[in-house]
Amino acid sequence: MINHRENNIKTFAASLILVIVIAAFAVAGFMVFGGESPAEEDRFPWIVSDHAALNGMLDGTFYEGEKNSAGKLSYKIAGEITVDADEGKGDFKIENSGKNTCLMKVKITIDDKVIYQTDYLKPNQHIYEDFLDIIPETGTHNAKAVFEGFDPNTEESIGSSEPTEITITVLK
Repeated sequence: MINHRENNIKTFAASLILVIVIAAFAVAGFMVFGGESPAEEDRFPWIVSDHAALNGMLDGTFYEGEKNSAGKLSYKIAGEITVDADEGKGDFKIENSGKNTCLMKVKITIDDKVIYQTDYLKPNQHIYEDFLDIIPETGTHNAKAVFEGFDPNTEESIGSSEPTEITITVLK
């Protein structure tokens, strides 16, 4: 005859094993599907990002974006950037997509004169607001932005995008 106490212990042990198995699957599933990716400063700790770089993506409703024909560098920038004439401060809305595996630098020119240049942006980083390096005259200017990708291990260039046409407006 089976003792009720032995039966309760066997039931408890079976239940405990079942809970442990379910918990193990839950933890494994979270790590594979729901865990957060490492912060960008943890992915490439030897790379110093641009002073204005922030982790995360921008809201896609605020800016225009392009992807180069080689499909190796996804990027975004504001189609129209308005800055003040005193400081050259404006909303640039530049993004190095989290899909990228490379570092990115951005150069903005007006008539082939560089007026803004970033340091590295890591994948999943953006610059929302920054200052022009050189402030053009008051008015609206046609400008070009070029995005260049870099290998994070060697810091060698892996190529540039075709120039993206943007507008820079300098207000008094």
